[in-house]
Amino acid sequence: MSMENKDELLESARALGAGDGDLRERVRDLVTRALVQRQVEPQAIREVMQATVTGVGDGLRARGAQAGAALKDAVAGLDEAVGRSVYALRMALEEARGRGREFADGDVKATVDAVRELEQDLLETLKHAADRSLDWLRDEFDDVRAHLQRTGTDTGTHVRAVLESLNNRLAAAASGSGQDARATAGQTVERLSAVASGILRGLADAIDAKRS
Repeated sequence: MSMENKDELLESARALGAGDGDLRERVRDLVTRALVQRQVEPQAIREVMQATVTGVGDGLRARGAQAGAALKDAVAGLDEAVGRSVYALRMALEEARGRGREFADGDVKATVDAVRELEQDLLETLKHAADRSLDWLRDEFDDVRAHLQRTGTDTGTHVRAVLESLNNRLAAAASGSGQDARATAGQTVERLSAVASGILRGLADAIDAKRS
């Protein structure tokens, strides 16, 4: 993510945090647009999470006592958007397989490594936000993080589904049924991310159309 894009996302998230309206929906839409622009690339997902939480947290200080409920809504919207992006990545994998495209083992392992920690990254982002908040907002961030640790996240649900699919693929290769895949350098993480970006855009457009 370029510094210009990061600053733009920070400012947009800050404005949402300080303003009125449904934060869950607005943050979900903001993060979804940012992830589509960044091709649903795992490192970009982490950077989008960090910029969004930082910006929303800065904006929420203007809300005072209303910040607790608003923060929960904002984090829920962020979680839904990131979870949806991981779902789009899973759909990209399945679409490629449906077209007879196989993956080299290195590509599969790279994808596993890229998505494995996304749920933990979300929780760590909230912890970092709490640590840098020296006022009452710190407790609000801690409460939201503790709640997600107890109940789980949309992001984690989709990450586990992707990992199950990828690990099954690795097991098949290890047993010898994946020889063709090992011999052919299939879709890379970057290519999968590009396909996932298109799928995520389609999901967002469908939701917008339903709203209208």
